[in-house]
Amino acid sequence: MNAVASPTSAAERRGPGTRRRALPVAAALAVALAGALPVRAVSEREFSLDDMVSLADDIVVGRVLHSTPRWQGKLIVTVSQVAVGESLKGRPVDEVEVTQLGGTAVHPRLGVPVTMSVSEDAVLSPGEEVVLFVRQTRPGTRQLVGGAQGKLVIRPDPTSGVPTLPGAPHRLLVEREGEHRRIETAAPTLDAMRRRIDAAVARQANTRGEVPR
Repeated sequence: MNAVASPTSAAERRGPGTRRRALPVAAALAVALAGALPVRAVSEREFSLDDMVSLADDIVVGRVLHSTPRWQGKLIVTVSQVAVGESLKGRPVDEVEVTQLGGTAVHPRLGVPVTMSVSEDAVLSPGEEVVLFVRQTRPGTRQLVGGAQGKLVIRPDPTSGVPTLPGAPHRLLVEREGEHRRIETAAPTLDAMRRRIDAAVARQANTRGEVPR
C-alpha cells in the first residue's frame, strides 16, 4: 500500500515564498501519514469470487450518493453514502456507509488542503451504479473487501443495453466459423454475477450448516 500526502495546487498558487515554506510541511505530513497507516494484508493479493463472498459481511447493489473526505487523527478518510437497491448478502438495508483511506481535506491546524492517495482503494464517485463487497472492520465502520477489488461498476452494454460489470473477470466466448474458431471475451452481466454470488452464499452457508438469508 502506497500513501502519499501533499499540498494541493491551490496552495502552490499562493506564490513562490509560500510554496517554499509548504514543502517541508508536506514532507513531514507524508512521513506522519505513512507511519500511521494500519497494516492491511486484505488487498495484497487477488481474491477469487468465493473469497470475496466469504470475507464480505454485506454485498449490495446500489448507487453512490456522495463522498466526504475528512481528517481522522493523522489520516484522511473518505466516507461514502450508498443507496442500496438490492442486498445479495447480509441484512437488507436502505443505505450503507463505506469508509476508505485517502482523499483531500483541509488540515485542521495548518489550514491548507492536503491530499492523501492510497493505491489499493477504489474511488466511489457520486452517481455511480455499483456492486460493493463490504466488511465491517469495527463497530460503525465498513470498508471494501480487498480494496479496489470490492467495487464493481455497473454499465449498460453498448449494443444490448444489458447491465454489465466491465471490471469483473471476463468470460470467454468461442465462436466457430467453419474450421476456424474465434475466441473473444465479454464482461459478465449483472444477472450472471448475481447468480454466481447467490450460489457462493448458498454453498458457504451449506458448508457451515446454516440457512442462507
